[in-house]
Amino acid sequence: MNNLQIIIVAASIILAVLALLIFAGILPGFKTAPPGKAGEVNFWGTIPQEVLNPALADFSQRHQSLKVNYRQFKEKTYIGELVDALAAGKGPDVFILPQEQIVKQKDKILAIDPQIYPLRTFRDNFLDLAEIYVSAGAILGLPLQVDPLVLYWNRDLLANAGLARMPAFWDEFPDAVQKLKIVDGQKIKQAGLAMGEFGNIENAKDILAMLMLQTGNKITDPETLKPVFSERGNGPLSPAEEALLFFAGFADPRKDTFSWSLAMPEALEAFSSGSLAMHIGYASDLEKILAKNPHLNFNLREVPQIRGGRVQATFARSWALAVSRQSKNTAAALTLIFDLTSYDQQKLLAQNSLKPPVLRSLLAEKPQEAAFEIFYEAAIRSRAWLDPDPAATRIIWQDAAKAALTGAKNLNQAADEAARKFSTLIPSSD
Repeated sequence: MNNLQIIIVAASIILAVLALLIFAGILPGFKTAPPGKAGEVNFWGTIPQEVLNPALADFSQRHQSLKVNYRQFKEKTYIGELVDALAAGKGPDVFILPQEQIVKQKDKILAIDPQIYPLRTFRDNFLDLAEIYVSAGAILGLPLQVDPLVLYWNRDLLANAGLARMPAFWDEFPDAVQKLKIVDGQKIKQAGLAMGEFGNIENAKDILAMLMLQTGNKITDPETLKPVFSERGNGPLSPAEEALLFFAGFADPRKDTFSWSLAMPEALEAFSSGSLAMHIGYASDLEKILAKNPHLNFNLREVPQIRGGRVQATFARSWALAVSRQSKNTAAALTLIFDLTSYDQQKLLAQNSLKPPVLRSLLAEKPQEAAFEIFYEAAIRSRAWLDPDPAATRIIWQDAAKAALTGAKNLNQAADEAARKFSTLIPSSD
């Protein structure tokens, strides 16, 4: 081992011990750190400043010699600006990592060594969905927020249709949507449930993923990223075939489940206007619905499940805190992400957002608001998958759903073709 290697190893050990002391609470910040860049952390993300401010203010009060510079970006441009900045060597020390970007941005992340944050502690602290942030035994990011899919339903429309309760299982939906649907000739004036199309259902890809995950199967292998959704188990259909069959049926005029068409407005707009009885949306959609129509008489519950299914699950989006490989303030960056995912800070974030917390300890506490109780329960059951390329996989699923709807391909062909296309997206291991 040459002198340079000895220095690198020694520095790595010192950094690991320092971060461990910070995490354990033995070293309370950087009170002896000199002012300037050594005591600054540049932090980028899409969470609104007003949501983060209470947590960041509390952090700054307890770590007075460590300055955090948070920069908020628009969701549509965030990843592009982040990647460009990192490529130019001008990126942040800490950045918010959306789960759909784990695969694409993995090479930009400084993984947290299990000796600094043991995997057992990670799994004990965070909800099950957090497992997607673990790669090759190391942690790519600490979960910060989760946004699960839930079911919104219009109380007036269900009462008008004579439905006393919301369906709890998917096999109850064909009858329910028939009672809720109102047609004028070939035109749907009132829809029961938004499913079957991609063009006017923003969450279509995630709804399909949810249907597959509810079978208890994975979509991609977490280690190899190989698509496994088209593999058959003991049943006659693969998870993808089951999901495509059920999903497409709601947009197929030839079927009794027909309840949605491209002539309808976008799903969230349709629900907010009162022309859609049931909408599968995110917890964060609550604020959007109230803003669009504060007088809408609606309620919400967890998404329906497969009757007799092995698991009860929903799909969720999540965001984690990741440390950049380029950071020159790694110890300070780790201090920040450990702190923002602590119990008190997670509680502050949950109070300032419609998104439930990611810590098991907080999810075990029953919130006062009824809606938040649903969000917490959904978060506990949340699942996700490693997406090799979010834009490309949406197109793949859209093509598969269209083929299943139009009959251009049978279910087996549509699922197998989707799997072949997924395989081309797997990053090279070089």
